[in-house]
Amino acid sequence: MQYQDPSRPVTGYPAPQFHHPNGGHQQPPPPSAAYPYQYYNNPRPYARRSFLRAFFATIVCLAVVSGCILIITWLVLRPTLPHFTLTSLSVTNFSLTSQSITATCNLAFLVRNGNKKMSVTYNGLRSSLFYRSDYITENNLAPFKQDTKSQTTLNATFSAAGAYIGTRAVDSINADRSGGSVPLDVQILASASFRSGKWRFRTRWLKVLCRKLPVSIKSNSTSGDLIGGSRECQVWT
Repeated sequence: MQYQDPSRPVTGYPAPQFHHPNGGHQQPPPPSAAYPYQYYNNPRPYARRSFLRAFFATIVCLAVVSGCILIITWLVLRPTLPHFTLTSLSVTNFSLTSQSITATCNLAFLVRNGNKKMSVTYNGLRSSLFYRSDYITENNLAPFKQDTKSQTTLNATFSAAGAYIGTRAVDSINADRSGGSVPLDVQILASASFRSGKWRFRTRWLKVLCRKLPVSIKSNSTSGDLIGGSRECQVWT
């Protein structure tokens, strides 16, 4: 028996055929070639989801921070609504027909801004005059601005020439005149902006209502004035 060196390659045996998955025969790749793995993992959906999560997280954080800043600033400044006081009301040229009213009303309000750190700007002021729930007339008022801890006199004039109010309202006014006074309601709507230095807060609509203002218009008279002096008005947003 001959001794064979194990380091020598064995000859005489053919190399096995490499079977291709799709059929046929193909020579195996050389030892130095990389094995032909294929990766089908697409990173785009994961990257898109990560971007969306980061985007929404950033939006939520910014909203929370902005809300906290506004709340802290609001608590530090402690803004309060202005005060409206009706100081005078007079009626002239008052007359009634079976369904309408004619009158001229002059009113004066004292508007006080009690805020120590915030000014108030009023725009789009519209005032309306009512007899109980019956609308009589309205008027636009000039815009104005109030500094901190200040007060302003606001004048309003209403002119109704044959304004329709209906037979029921006319009969009710005549009954009130026989009692010595006619109750009137005045409403003011205003767009109010609060500002402190560079800080400007959201514009709010102020609603001012002065209810059941007794005016001394007797049956034989065409004029009258407010009874009982000044009246505080309700203010809300």
